[in-house]
Amino acid sequence: MITKELNAASDINRSPQKRAVEALNKLEQLSASVNSAWPEENRFHFQVLDLSPALVIKVSIRTHETFLVFGIPESDGGNPNKLWKMVGSNYDYLEHETPYSHLETYALKRGPSSRARFLAAFNGGGCAGSTGVAYDAREWDPEDFGNLEQVIKQDGAFGLDNKVLGFHQIGQLKTKGPLITLPYCWFSDIDTWDNPSLCAVDSYDLSGDRIKFLSREYNRPDLLPIAKVIEYAKQRDYPAVFGYCASSHVARKLVRNILPFVFADDLRVTRRGNDKRHVELGYETTYRFDVQKFGDRWRVVAFSIK
Repeated sequence: MITKELNAASDINRSPQKRAVEALNKLEQLSASVNSAWPEENRFHFQVLDLSPALVIKVSIRTHETFLVFGIPESDGGNPNKLWKMVGSNYDYLEHETPYSHLETYALKRGPSSRARFLAAFNGGGCAGSTGVAYDAREWDPEDFGNLEQVIKQDGAFGLDNKVLGFHQIGQLKTKGPLITLPYCWFSDIDTWDNPSLCAVDSYDLSGDRIKFLSREYNRPDLLPIAKVIEYAKQRDYPAVFGYCASSHVARKLVRNILPFVFADDLRVTRRGNDKRHVELGYETTYRFDVQKFGDRWRVVAFSIK
């Protein structure tokens, strides 16, 4: 329906955005009639983000929201092309099927080649519990057959109330300008209930034609190595465990002794100076860790089981 309106010869003097909006208005009015028994917010709705020479259209029905991208590839089967096509959607996010999904779309700064860019930020979840978050940034290049390339992908979660004692969230969502920041949390083996404890904020540089990852900052860098060594030790991945340990002896001990299931239950952290922590966690089986800061990195220096 949208493609037909965009390519209608009689509407060539109106902007693509106006043509798409008028087509979608008809569908929205139809939904208001056909779905009149539904709550108004669950009927069909849309928003159009004009990123000339591309259009990003957010559509919603019932409790789900998605995006559709329209553009004009330069070539069609080797021949010059001037027709609009749907060039992509958020197929990747369909891996994370949830009872509801909310979407916000943001125009991103273009590089020197002026290719259109946007960020789709999804939040999804069920009838209770924490929510998932997914960041999906795309760049549209109309050259040849056209390419809607995914340039950023990051999944995470947010908790019930975003308040975990001792674990503040970090960073703010920033989408304007050459430097953007994407905050998120994730579930790990040091969580004590249905709220992810560890959080991070990723920074990206959009000033060039290639988007570059700059940095990742954590809310609790002192406890990050404990979560990581448990994660990798359960997979018996010694090289990955060793990357977060101060010695091979500690890394091998972790790989040999960590059980397949770890529940933190009650996380007990004791400060032993500015650069040292003693941590105990676990239910029935108690794991003890000592972590120490070397330069700008924290590493596990000792491990035992009670």
